[in-house]
Amino acid sequence: MITVTIHSDENRKSYGFDISGHALSDVYGRDLVCAGASAVAFGAVNAIGQLVQITPQIEQGAEGGYLSVQINPAELTEKQDETLQVILNTMVTQFYTMVASYSDYIELKYKMV
Repeated sequence: MITVTIHSDENRKSYGFDISGHALSDVYGRDLVCAGASAVAFGAVNAIGQLVQITPQIEQGAEGGYLSVQINPAELTEKQDETLQVILNTMVTQFYTMVASYSDYIELKYKMV
């Protein structure tokens, strides 16, 4: 199962996420849940770089199955923070959509930071 953990503060603003595990919804190369989760996550990372114009702290597992993206809110301007929140809220909405259809293979959690 893929676990997506959103890192949020007490104001429900998000400043990072972790994705771990494998969906195993089909054989390697045909796993649509895995491909969808990867596309959503890497799309968000690319949008952060392009639209917020920052480079988040990123860790990846050597064999896949793990991605951690962290942003330090103290380093953001107000405008950057607003843009970041739109990107991450959009990403969360996309993951919720996946969970609604594929809850046996993907789950979404929150972690207060």
